[in-house]
Amino acid sequence: MENNIKRSISAKEYPLSEILVDKKYTVDYFQREYKWERINIEQLVSDLVNAFMENYRDGHKTKDVANYGTYYMGSVVLSEAGSCASIIDGQQRITSLTLLLIFLYHATNKTMSEQLSNMIYSDSYGEKTFNIQVKEREECLKSLYENGVYNTKDDDDESTKHMAERYQDICDCFPKDLFSEEALKSFVYWVKSKLYFVKIIAYSEENAYTIFETMNDRGVPLTSSDMLKGFILSKFSNDDERKKVNTQWKKDMLSLDAFDSSTESQFFQSWFRAKYAVTIREGKANSVNMDFENIGARFHNWFKENFEKGLLAEAINGNIETFVENYYKFYLKQFIRIKKAEQNYDNNLPHIYFLRFWGIAPSLSYPLFLSPLKIDDSEETCNQKIELVARFIDNFVVRRSVNYRLFSSNSIRYTMCNLTKAIRDKSIEDLKQVLSENVETIEDFETAMPKFRLHGQNGRFVKYLLARITSYIEVQCKMSNNFATYMTNPECKPFEIEHIWSDHYEWHNDEFNIKNDFDNVRNSIGGLILLPNGVNQSLNDMRTPNKLPHYIKQNILAQSLCDLTYTNNPAFTNFIKEYTLDFKPYQDVKKKDMEDRCSLYAQLANLIWDKKFE
Repeated sequence: MENNIKRSISAKEYPLSEILVDKKYTVDYFQREYKWERINIEQLVSDLVNAFMENYRDGHKTKDVANYGTYYMGSVVLSEAGSCASIIDGQQRITSLTLLLIFLYHATNKTMSEQLSNMIYSDSYGEKTFNIQVKEREECLKSLYENGVYNTKDDDDESTKHMAERYQDICDCFPKDLFSEEALKSFVYWVKSKLYFVKIIAYSEENAYTIFETMNDRGVPLTSSDMLKGFILSKFSNDDERKKVNTQWKKDMLSLDAFDSSTESQFFQSWFRAKYAVTIREGKANSVNMDFENIGARFHNWFKENFEKGLLAEAINGNIETFVENYYKFYLKQFIRIKKAEQNYDNNLPHIYFLRFWGIAPSLSYPLFLSPLKIDDSEETCNQKIELVARFIDNFVVRRSVNYRLFSSNSIRYTMCNLTKAIRDKSIEDLKQVLSENVETIEDFETAMPKFRLHGQNGRFVKYLLARITSYIEVQCKMSNNFATYMTNPECKPFEIEHIWSDHYEWHNDEFNIKNDFDNVRNSIGGLILLPNGVNQSLNDMRTPNKLPHYIKQNILAQSLCDLTYTNNPAFTNFIKEYTLDFKPYQDVKKKDMEDRCSLYAQLANLIWDKKFE
């Protein structure tokens, strides 16, 4: 009987609550690290929000969720050979959903603690023990749960760093503006009770590993791009040409897969949306999916259904061989150039690189990049068009961020899809005009910067903003472009946000009667610079006059606080004079000086994120 149990495997469908409530899991050695990227989180959030919104209606109460449809999350494979279940397959999704639950715990101002907490952790004699028990991740999960933020350390493992980054991604991409307080509570109940997994349990380590091997090594299904290729090649009349294209197609897919496993789908979805999609699902209840949504879901099916109609049929024009030779090759080449410019700074496409760190969802940005391109455009013309679109997106996301406005994919999907259609096949001059008209509707910096400050969930954007401002000044002063260093600094100590004022309210009693007022000014953007880790920590407890001499050894934005920077530094002083910028040195920094620095940052931001597309 015991041997039969060891050989047995069971499978049953369960909601997320049954998977997580008061459960404990370890992660087996053969799939140890958590490796999801931002694009995976964006897709998860988008899919869940869309599925929920298909059911939710204004006026619904949380009890109405009982009648909502379910959402299938796939299978999770567990081994229950020991006292604690081990996750064989599914830890990426379980970990990501745990991060989402922590986000929802904070987003609902902890009012849903009773519904959420026991899916995140359980109490063991007063200690929080989290659902995935990996020692290296405990500190991160505890900090995220208690504070909504975790500052990674140099010795953190890969999984911990990814978890901190993906939690911030959830904060960035979750469309809070779509949710009323009641809707958000309903969403919590829906996630808890309507997300379903098939739980597969193996009762021996041997069976567990066999299942893992089987799921990952055998029976790889055809991808959407495989099915698209099959359909396209079936329309070829020349067998030799069919074989030639088949061979090249395989090489092309390998070049896309070199970026990551999702790039194949990204390319076809982006190309078809950019050039051939016409209809978009309306942003209201009971709307049905249209071109943009259907391409995102199953682009190979969409291609087959539209092969002989609309813009796609016009491009094919009855000759699939010419379509592949001209259109497919051209847009594939441009897409790969865009992907490469994301990874490594390209002087021809600089804003593509910037958007890697702070941009809109790729599902929206890639179609925008490809939309104005025409197959007879020269490489120079393509560069100009792509860069104009990237500049627009950069303007859009930064201006919205400093005004505390969201740009999650669900929030801006309709706007960006319509813009994709509006700029399709436009000349450079026409493209400039359309983008100029759209950028004029975006918020300004003058009123936003004095109110903008660092808080628990926007640290990554604040670092990005400071990196862009600092590197811009240095480039204008004929110095190196150090943006990548300030953002990532992979070979040295990372840069961190430095407060010009140390966290000592009592040192500023002459200007503040309430600590909250002090905190607001201390965290204002004008009171922040970037310094390398270590330098930042060594100055942490100093009064500002004692800090200033140390800043002269740092980057130009930090140096600008010091007298010496304005002496025998013609490149910097000429830059100030050319743009009439309100830089000045300080012996100490008071409240009014902080306000002046906020205004200075607004001046610099207007230069960097210029609304003029000339």
